[in-house]
Amino acid sequence: MKAVDLIKEFKRHELGPYIEVPCSILGPLIEALTHDKECEVMNPVNEAIAMGLATGSFLATNRVPVVLTQNSGLCNTLNALTSLNQTYKIPVLYLIAWRGLPGAEDAPEHDIMGSKLEGILKAFGIPYEILSEEYYEDQIRSAVNGIFSSKEPGALLLAKGVVEKEKRGTKGRKPGYGLSMADAVNTIISVTGGEACYVATNGYISREARYALSVNGLEEKSPCFYMLGSMGHALPIALGIERYSRAGRKTVVLDGDGGCLMHLGAMASVGRGNRAATNLIHIVLDNGVYASTGGQPTVSGDLDFSKIARGCGYRNVYSAREASSLAQIMNRLLNSRGPSFVHVRIDDSDESPKLRVSEKCTCEDIRQSFMEGLFHY
Repeated sequence: MKAVDLIKEFKRHELGPYIEVPCSILGPLIEALTHDKECEVMNPVNEAIAMGLATGSFLATNRVPVVLTQNSGLCNTLNALTSLNQTYKIPVLYLIAWRGLPGAEDAPEHDIMGSKLEGILKAFGIPYEILSEEYYEDQIRSAVNGIFSSKEPGALLLAKGVVEKEKRGTKGRKPGYGLSMADAVNTIISVTGGEACYVATNGYISREARYALSVNGLEEKSPCFYMLGSMGHALPIALGIERYSRAGRKTVVLDGDGGCLMHLGAMASVGRGNRAATNLIHIVLDNGVYASTGGQPTVSGDLDFSKIARGCGYRNVYSAREASSLAQIMNRLLNSRGPSFVHVRIDDSDESPKLRVSEKCTCEDIRQSFMEGLFHY
């Protein structure tokens, strides 16, 4: 089906606003909603916040909002679902992208949630319909009627390929935004390789990190934990490594603006008094978009990461837009007491993404390789 046909049905039932956390399956629909002047679209940094926004909008308008999320993000909403929406009888229509659909090929980080999605919905009492091109009008009507009668959330599930992809101009990118992701990651690793371990956030950054370590001959010497899912947890993972590792070298977080924003509160744990993460270098590679889901804009252009870092107690705070200045900063931080923060403006709009890390190794391989490299250092 076309995204505009789906939106037409949403309008028929006077749903809205549309509160989205991007997924590649939802990309065509989010694009169409964004270009529809009759639809109000909000893009919070995580799914739990989306539920709060949806609740507030219903309280103010008595209109059922739509929360668009990947099925992994559904789990981020469950506290709000059970203690807020279901308890207060506040309705929401979930539109859930079904990654890891059983029998369909997908990335390994989606396998568990994909197989258990229907069971989770049933366990939490969320009635649902699986959208199809033939019956979507009746399915939306059924879901909305159920929500109106129960005053509780219901869900529509959307599998890959059900909504057609449409070519549109990518929003959120700015030409000349900064150096390329490839140059940024390669510069960081070429300077710190052999003296650091790494946590590379999910999406294109983990792919780029593996490629850079490989071409620099550092894949075994400098262990990297490549995240394939668990978006937003790069910094907490790194904090645990930095605190308990006895390797004595720097822990470098290769984070993205979307991932950092998703769990921004983790930055508050970095600079806490005598527990400050003195061997931590937290780098946010900021391209202003969720690149791997279709280039939907993040909110990074409206805030100042460096001021946030200073407020959270990072000892050294820098920003960079050029490879030469980034190399100088990294050299300085290798010999400095942290915690340290570097905000790097990047422009990856002309880059082709590298191969998925999962095409070369399993998630268990990634864990074991990292731990062996860290322990044997």
